[in-house]
Formats: sequence, structure tokens, C-alpha cells
Amino acid sequence: MNTIRHLRSILAPAITAARAALRSLEDKEVPARLRPVAKRGDGKLPLPLTRTLLLRIDEDEWFRGKALEAFDHRGFQDAVSRSYLAQEPGWWIEVSEAVAREEAEAAAARIGRLERDLETARTRASADRAKAKSAGRKRDEAEKLARASVEERLEPLRAAAVAARAERDRVSDDLDTARGEVASATAERREAEQTAAVLSEQLRSAKRTAALIRRSAEAGSSESVPREPMDVARWLDRASASLAPYREAGTAMAAGDHDADTGRALIPAGIAPDSAAAIEALSGIDGVTVLVDGHNVLGVLNASTMATGRARRSLIASLGKLTRHLGVATIEVVFDSDLEEGRPRTVSDTGIIVRFAQGDLIADDVIVERAARLRQAAIVVSDDREVRDRCTGYGSTLLWAQALASWL
Repeated sequence: MNTIRHLRSILAPAITAARAALRSLEDKEVPARLRPVAKRGDGKLPLPLTRTLLLRIDEDEWFRGKALEAFDHRGFQDAVSRSYLAQEPGWWIEVSEAVAREEAEAAAARIGRLERDLETARTRASADRAKAKSAGRKRDEAEKLARASVEERLEPLRAAAVAARAERDRVSDDLDTARGEVASATAERREAEQTAAVLSEQLRSAKRTAALIRRSAEAGSSESVPREPMDVARWLDRASASLAPYREAGTAMAAGDHDADTGRALIPAGIAPDSAAAIEALSGIDGVTVLVDGHNVLGVLNASTMATGRARRSLIASLGKLTRHLGVATIEVVFDSDLEEGRPRTVSDTGIIVRFAQGDLIADDVIVERAARLRQAAIVVSDDREVRDRCTGYGSTLLWAQALASWL
């Protein structure tokens, strides 16, 4: 296309004359291949149509003559264009030389532009190198200042980190020491609780023995208390053994088959008084007071912790479930007290009344006393045969501690 572009420039007069010749022809005289050229009118002719027009001039002698007539008529004086249209000898040499000159001039112009662009690029590159060098120096200075600033700020932070690590190690050592002390204190507390539980159980046993002696004396028992120390010791051993709470082995008794009168029939026949079903049968019952032998139930749940305050609190909290199971009813749990003056009556958050035996009394005495007042409105929960025997005459409903322990 560059050659056609140069020919369009060199042969511009010839092309103008040929287009004028086309416009002077009748439509039917216009060669078919040149009709697109004729439709362009006087407008600028694109390179493809210029090529088509030049080929037609070369091939069609009749059309070339028409173009030469238009060339002369217009008075063009361009020798190369006339030689091309007249097809004079050597015309193509003249055209080739003209094209070569055109291309040489164009090449020279391009080279000149490229040389100027190159020089401009070199100048810019030199300036850019100078700027880059200056920027590099500034960057190095900035980095140096930044490093110095960072080091200045990091120094106290490093010192603080070292101090923090030392403090962390110290705290870790203190924590390990504290954990050891807590573990030791926990072990000592458990040992103290176990000792207290043993002493509490011994005191409860002594109070029970004393209560037995007192009741025997009040009842006028034919067996007198011996005076000699060894005889007293043997007598106390026999009394203590007789007072130990126990559960009868063998088949569980039904509510209507136990060894004493249970009072009003709150438990349907056929339900064993030592089974969870006995407690389940009390669902929704109103107007009763459930008297729970606290240490007796704790002995069934876990005999090793029955004398601890934690076990008492756990049982009191668990009895809240029984409160929700019954209707409008009262629940009283009675414990032996290892304090000489006893402990005051309290009421838990769930409405459980907590009683402790006062003075020389034991929990059995408090339960029997409450059953004597409540009579048929009392439900006594204890594995202690003596407690059940003493409550028989009041018409109270009698259940075993195992029933409540299993239900809880």
C-alpha cells in the first residue's frame, strides 16, 4: 500500500484527469470495475480504489485515451503524469524513478524524525538517569534515617519485651507455686473434711447412744447401766450396735406389707416403700409434710461423704425436685447436729425447711416429735427401723430412704 500511496502522490494529475473523464461518460460507458470510483465524485479516493483506477488506466487503452484528453483539456503540465497516460517509451522508468525519489524523500524524512526522536530520547534518558541517581541518593538517605528512627524506637520496645518476658517467667513461677499451694490446701481441706466427718459421725453415734440410754431410763428399762468402766464400755458397744441404721435384706416390702401400720393409704397397694415408684406415686399430693431423715438418706447416696456440709447442701438442693413433684406440700429435712447448742432452723431458696437436732436430741427425736404433731399428714422417709417403729402409732406414711435416693 505504500507504493500505491506514493503513486497517488506522484500521479495525482493523471488520477484527477481520469476521474474527470469518468464523470464525462454516460452511465453505460463507465466500465463496471470503475463504477465505485465514479460514485466517489470529487471526494478523496481511498488507496484500494486508487489501485483499481491505475490498473484500469494500464489495461484499457480507450479509457486511458479519455483520461489523456481530460489531462490536456485541463492544462496539466506534469511530465510524469503525461508520460504515464500517453504510454510514451520509457514512461515506467520515469514513474519508477519518481516513486524511488518519493520513497527516498519519505525515508529521509522518517530517518530525520527518528534521529530527532532518538536524540530526544537520549536527552530524556540522560535526564532520567540524573533524576534516578538523585532519587537513589535521597532514597539511601531516607532509608538510613528510617533505620536510625526505627532502631531508636525499637530499643525501648526490646527492653520492654525483655522485661515482660522476665515478668512473665516470674508470674509463671508464682502461678506454679500458687497452684502447688492450692493443691496442698485442697488436700488439707479434704483431709480436714474427712476428719470432721469422722468426728461428726462419732459425735452423732455418741448422741444416739446417749438418747438410747435416756429413753431406756425414761421407760424404766430392767437393764441397769453398769457402774464399772469395763462393763460400761461393753454396754455402750452393745447399745451402739443396736442403734446402727440398716436396711432389711431380702425381698422389698410392699406398702401394705411392712412391719407396722403406715396410716392412711397414700401409697397404692403393691408398691414397695423402698422403691422410686413410691415417691412417684406422691405426684401432685396436697396437704402433707415430708419428713426426711437427712443423714440417713445421705448414707444411702454416699456413705463416705454423708457427714460433710457439701453433701448436706447438695441434698437440700436436690430436694427442690421433690417440691416440684408434689402438690401444695411441705418438705422438712432433719439432720443431727455436731454442735452442742445445735443450729437454727432455715429455709432454702426452693422452700425446703432445714432443721438440726438441738441440745441432747438427735434427728430421730425431732422426726418423731414432728410426726406426733402432724400425725396422718406426715410422710416419714428413713431407713431407721426405730424411727419407723416410733412413728407407727401416729398414722404417718412410712417410706424408706432408698426410695427417695433412687428417685433423686
